[in-house]
Amino acid sequence: MTMAGAFFFLLPLAFFSALIHHRIPPVSACPNVPSMTVEAACEKATGTLLMYELCKDALRDVTYPSNGVDLYALVGAKRALASYDDTARAAGTLRGNASLPGDERDAYASCEESYRAATDTMDRVAAALVGCRFLDDGDDLGQVYRDGVAQVEGCRDRVMKLPASPLYARSLVDRNLAVLAYFLGKLLGVQ
Repeated sequence: MTMAGAFFFLLPLAFFSALIHHRIPPVSACPNVPSMTVEAACEKATGTLLMYELCKDALRDVTYPSNGVDLYALVGAKRALASYDDTARAAGTLRGNASLPGDERDAYASCEESYRAATDTMDRVAAALVGCRFLDDGDDLGQVYRDGVAQVEGCRDRVMKLPASPLYARSLVDRNLAVLAYFLGKLLGVQ
């Protein structure tokens, strides 16, 4: 995660953490955003039990009973970013293994590129959420989310062709987290 990404991750979470620990009723960081419980947000955002459980797990640290859905969307984006960082690091380690055949090392190098792009894309999403710019006319945030999903899927598609790649399962989780982030963004009206 870049230094800017870390800043955008920690600042809003610190704000909401202060609200939670001081028992000040949470307010949405953005105007006119609906509030709901984690369970209600996950139920509304997802369509399958797997995604519902992934959603509840991703939002597990949000402890106040009800929050603005902008917080949930931001936490979903940040969970995806944290997972991307771990996967990109693992891809770099695998690429550095000189005992692997060249096609495997090439696949892992491709994954590193895909994850750099996906991280940049999800950083754009997080910045838009922090700045309450999720419905700006000039930036189709839904397309930005979908681009990020496609970037993660690019790695998944490369490692799927490898024999028993340890990165395959990680890329599936990352894809699901990217889709979950998008679904949580849809609670804000993102198309």
